Amino acid sequence: MVETIFVPRGAEERAVRSAMPAGSKVRVVTMGIGPRAAARAADDALARAHFGTALITGLCGTLSPAFVVGDTLVYREIVSAHGPTVELDADLARALARLLPGGQTGIRAVASDRIVERSVDKYALGARYAASAVDMESYALASALARAGVTVGVVRVASDAVGDDLPELGRALDGSGGMDDFALALAFMRSPRAAARLIANATKSLRALSATVRALLATH
Repeated sequence: MVETIFVPRGAEERAVRSAMPAGSKVRVVTMGIGPRAAARAADDALARAHFGTALITGLCGTLSPAFVVGDTLVYREIVSAHGPTVELDADLARALARLLPGGQTGIRAVASDRIVERSVDKYALGARYAASAVDMESYALASALARAGVTVGVVRVASDAVGDDLPELGRALDGSGGMDDFALALAFMRSPRAAARLIANATKSLRALSATVRALLATH
């Protein structure tokens, strides 16, 4: 059902790879954080091989109190302030949802070009776009892949609740779509309580991401 998986490199990539069955022929394509890194990953993947279906996965933020950390969200569409709404393939979304009995379906997500750190901004973003989730890569990826004729599904796992303030992670982003370790450590030191919650949530959400991928690839 899925030929290629796109996932941010680092902890999310490791969670995905650890869940893949032995001998799986599903290709994993990694990317940096943010829309530019995602667009580059899509272009590189399309240049290297032909594939008809793709799954975009990883973590996301939630914009609604209806969802909690660790929830699996199957996107229906992604909106953006910078382009038309991307409608994900409905048949693929239903097929993915059938493999995820506890998954939340029909999710309207919004693209962001920055990490949404403050809870007040999450509430405002959710209200403005009537969206329940936010991430930085899915819109750019899905747009590029769809233009190339690839059938795309997006399944993300909630890593922070709408009421959670995050450390100032945006300051730690570097130009390549990665995190500067020193800047990240400073962000954690400035907001120790938010950092502790982020670490605990990451452990839970990455475990859920592995379980999600394991369920999706059980028949591959």
